[in-house]
Amino acid sequence: MKRFSSRRAPLASLIRELLQGACSYDRIAGYFSSSILEVAGEELEGIEWKAEDPPAIRVICNSSLDATDVETAKAAQWAMWREWCASLPENLSEETRQRLERLHRFLQSGRLEVRVLPDDVFGLIHGKAGVVRRADRSSVGFLGSANESKTAWTMNYEIVWVDDSAESVDWIQEEFDALWAHPRARPLAESVVADIDRLARR
Repeated sequence: MKRFSSRRAPLASLIRELLQGACSYDRIAGYFSSSILEVAGEELEGIEWKAEDPPAIRVICNSSLDATDVETAKAAQWAMWREWCASLPENLSEETRQRLERLHRFLQSGRLEVRVLPDDVFGLIHGKAGVVRRADRSSVGFLGSANESKTAWTMNYEIVWVDDSAESVDWIQEEFDALWAHPRARPLAESVVADIDRLARR
C-alpha cells in the first residue's frame, strides 16, 4: 500500500499512472466533471474496449435529485437535465467545448457510463474510491478525498491511499457494485448527453 498527499507532490501523475494498462475503471465519486479528461483523457481513451463490450469506465456519483423526481425514469431524466443546465457557465470557452465533445464521444460510444443516486438514498456520496483492473490481470484500489475532476487532481489539497491487495480491491469493488446496482440509481439522462453534443458543436 502507498499513501499520497498533494501537499507532498502533485497528484495528477498518480491518476495517470493508476490508469496505465487499464481494461476497466470503476469509480465512486461524489462529484464527476468532464474536466477529468484534461488530466487523464489519454489514459481513459487508452483503456482497452470494444463497442460490443460493457462500459469500460463506470462512474457512480451524486445528484441533488428529489425523491419524487426518481419515481419514474422520465421524471429522473427531466430532473437531471434541469440540474445539468443550472450547472453550465453562461459562456463556454473553446477549451470547454472541446472537452465536452470528448465527453460526448465517451458517453455516446458506450465506453463510459455515468449513474447518479439521489441524495436521500444514502445522503451525500461523500466517500471517494476507485478500482482499476489491468490487461495483465493485476488490479489496484484507491481511497481518498479526491473527486473525479481536474481541480481535485491538480489544485485541491487531497490525500489518496492506494492498495493493490486482493482484500482491499474486493472491498472497494463491493461498495461500488452496491451503489451501481441500487434500484434508485439512474443512468445519465439522454437529454444531458444530447445537450453535451449540442454545446460541443455550438
